[in-house]
Amino acid sequence: MDKRSTVLVYGTNLGGYRAAYALCKKGHQTTLLNRGSYVDEYRNQAMSQLPFDFCWICGHMPQRLFKALGSLSVHYNAELIEVTGKAGDFRVCFKKKDQVVDNFACIECDRCIDVCPVEVGDRKAMYVSPKVGWENIYLIDWENCTKCGKCEEACPTAALKLERPEETLETYVGAIILAPEFDEPEASDLGLFAYGNSPNVVTNSEVARRSLLTNFVSDSVRLPSGKLPKQFAIIVTPHFNKPGVEYENYNLSVSAIDRAIRIRETMPDSTVTVFLRDYRGFGKHQYRWYQRALERGVNVIRTDKLSVVAKNGDGAVIEYGAKPEALPVELAILVTGQKPPSQMENLSKLLGVKSDGRGFCNIRSHSSVETDVDGIFAVGEFSGAKGNPETVWEGCAAVTEAMKYLGKPDFSPPAPPELRSVKGEKGKVGVFICSCFGTFNDKMDLELLKDSVKELPNVDHAEIIEGCCTPPSIKETVGKIKAAGVNRVVLAACTPLQKLLKYRKTVMMAGLNPLLSEFVRLREDVMNIHRDPDKMLTKALSIIRPGVARSRLGYQAPTLADKFLPKAVVIGGGVAGLTSATEIAANGFKVALVEREETLGGKLDYLEDDEVEHVKSLITDANESPLVDVYTKSGVEQVDGYAGNYTVTVSTPNGQVTVEAGVIIVATGAGEYEPSEFLYGADPRVITQAELRKRMGERAGSKRVVMIQCVGSRNDEHPYCSRVCCNQALKNAIELRQKGSDVTVLYRDITGYGPEDLYSKAEEIGVQFIRFDPDKYPQVKASDSGLEVSLTDSSRKKPLAADLVVLSTGVVPDLENNQAISRILDYPLDADGFFDSDANAFPYEEAIKRLTKPFELATRGIFPAGLAHSPRSFDETLLTARDMVGRALVVLGKGRLPSPNAMYVAEVKEDFCVGCGACVDVCPYGARFIDPVRKVAVVRPFLCDSCGSCVAICPNDASFLRDFSGRQSIAVLDDVLA
Repeated sequence: MDKRSTVLVYGTNLGGYRAAYALCKKGHQTTLLNRGSYVDEYRNQAMSQLPFDFCWICGHMPQRLFKALGSLSVHYNAELIEVTGKAGDFRVCFKKKDQVVDNFACIECDRCIDVCPVEVGDRKAMYVSPKVGWENIYLIDWENCTKCGKCEEACPTAALKLERPEETLETYVGAIILAPEFDEPEASDLGLFAYGNSPNVVTNSEVARRSLLTNFVSDSVRLPSGKLPKQFAIIVTPHFNKPGVEYENYNLSVSAIDRAIRIRETMPDSTVTVFLRDYRGFGKHQYRWYQRALERGVNVIRTDKLSVVAKNGDGAVIEYGAKPEALPVELAILVTGQKPPSQMENLSKLLGVKSDGRGFCNIRSHSSVETDVDGIFAVGEFSGAKGNPETVWEGCAAVTEAMKYLGKPDFSPPAPPELRSVKGEKGKVGVFICSCFGTFNDKMDLELLKDSVKELPNVDHAEIIEGCCTPPSIKETVGKIKAAGVNRVVLAACTPLQKLLKYRKTVMMAGLNPLLSEFVRLREDVMNIHRDPDKMLTKALSIIRPGVARSRLGYQAPTLADKFLPKAVVIGGGVAGLTSATEIAANGFKVALVEREETLGGKLDYLEDDEVEHVKSLITDANESPLVDVYTKSGVEQVDGYAGNYTVTVSTPNGQVTVEAGVIIVATGAGEYEPSEFLYGADPRVITQAELRKRMGERAGSKRVVMIQCVGSRNDEHPYCSRVCCNQALKNAIELRQKGSDVTVLYRDITGYGPEDLYSKAEEIGVQFIRFDPDKYPQVKASDSGLEVSLTDSSRKKPLAADLVVLSTGVVPDLENNQAISRILDYPLDADGFFDSDANAFPYEEAIKRLTKPFELATRGIFPAGLAHSPRSFDETLLTARDMVGRALVVLGKGRLPSPNAMYVAEVKEDFCVGCGACVDVCPYGARFIDPVRKVAVVRPFLCDSCGSCVAICPNDASFLRDFSGRQSIAVLDDVLA
């Protein structure tokens, strides 16, 4: 049987949403099962992915788009019942129960709330949650609801049904992606920290939810008494909790630091102390964030023991240390970890997926997301405690790994309506006032508004419509627009952000280009603000008038598109480069793999035996693939063109070769820091961890071993954590200890992480750990009897005697090579010398925008992977490569790509343009260039996101947005100021 093309996504964590988005955009129909009764019932997902304090609009909007187009089907209150079949052809049986309030039919008129007779505190049994800016979720408090039915009767669109039937459905899919939401610790799990016993102890998640949309403000930490605290403690709870209760992802330490900085910046008089065992911020730029916290006056206390005691009055006491010491605070904020998923046992029975021993889903060796069962994948926190970047990467990695089980794409969006030309016609503006199915009539006099609008200058037609957000009302409004004979449209309705695509669809179905229309918000800007009828009328006219002025000067323009070459160039033939090249080729696209060394594979000496075997298999795949052209002892000399249309000149031993590509993956790797300190190179008894690993068998006789961490990392020259050093040291220390050696690890912070708790295991078997301050590194001296290691900041007065000193050296960028490639690609390096990227950016606000923006070409079709991006382990390198491939697969093979916002792009008035290049420099998407012949700026349409940066920087008013030109701006301002 042919492979199925459809994919099932079970759960709504970030990885699941990302996978669904990428699959839909690639053309695969996707079924999304949401266990909740509404979009964000299981927290930390679409509306508020903690700890960002962020509303997540950009991440969730694509779901609405693909659902409207028909490529994504979403089922609520959904549970899997049975799964049979095999990879490529699974039969899935599940039950579902539709939402009480259908969000796609709900018009947010609040009639259901108005008629609800049950008061519950400051709200009713029918209420709205969460209160964010783009979509309100209407919920029922079933404990207090009397099921009187008044809300259902009052609903004008029949969106609300108190009783929805439970249905059992069956579908066939090629692959299954498991993306259950992670479980937060409960009060019983946090007893050590007095959570649940005091209003003065809260979780960081609770603070983040209070901060939605507005971002963090002082009210986010206001106590129930109304008091604003001034003394804060922020505690990373997995560092002190009982083993196995909660697990730490690498966001936690930096989340604590981030929260501390926000509090200090918002409340400068506050005192903020962060408690942790070690600062485990090893993501890109996260150590710099730690330094910033210290500069902002944040206190950081490292301790092995901690508990919180609730005070009888107001506040809590933090007891910490071996003695212990006590610190009274007014508010303790707990930065909690992630519990093993509650869904694991059930999904294991249904699907056969296995647990990894901690309660998370097991992933097969050297896969990023595939479980032990072929065709079933686990993304996000379901397979382990994850930070947000990893979770998003795994979403695209799932697309990469699932492709081998899927049939050809089975979905293409419907063709847009045919638009008529209004060229040569006199502008005729029609204003259509939405009554929101009669609900607006209850709040203001729409007839009076209509008559007043007819008197406005340049208005040729005005009438009241029932609505334009449900299929019947859209159809009716289309007819009225056509009957009115207008060629410009102003829709006075509500919530354009949420319903914008529906409004544009209405205008297009009427045969008009949406650039000839304008939308204004009667409900949000008028009726929800004013109660006085005269003020309502005045305000309504004041927002309709500029809309008329703007639409009158609008002009029609087509959706532009450009070709996109179905080819890739991969620079670097190590782990990341080989993975990228072979995965892209496996999907039928041509790849040029450029490696400067004589052989592929990269630095195999640093890898474990099973990792070496995996790389060798990749080398075989690359060399044997008819779609991969391998160029060894070669380099990229020149790159011309832009995303989708690159021309790359490669220098090979046989001369120059020119290859074309739509995307470029940079996988140039990195190197190991070569120390000059601690007698390295002068005494053979001082070696690195990598050298120790190679000679482990020879070193069984070294009875006294001292390891020094952070050599070449987290200093002024390399102000970042090298990520892999601590785990490498812990593995080696455990093996040496098991062979009988006395091992002492000198460290600043132990940033061990991953599925195995190597830190605890090392302590249990007797490895000694001694902390030193960053400005007081150990000193190593040699003598005939051995080595002596002195600690200047320790209570230990006698030096440590050692037969062997092992240095944990960091990862450093190949700066000379990176700078050369950066110049050739015109692609920036970060402050540390690695390639900049949308992955793992910091601060978090920037990260979330860049990570999840529904636009694969935000980095101009250039994707840094592996160590070219930042330090990371072998499996993490594989993950970044597969993430980049997943993004690339979304656009490769499209042939032609339109602009992401259809006809909404920036343009250039060439007569005004002087070719200064300012707009080219500020464009975040590489969507502009200066034509070398005409010396004017040119826009590449499918790279343009219509952000307006070019308009803001242009000194001559040459750059403009199609939907808001300079003429329109002046007309609007003139009207507002008149």
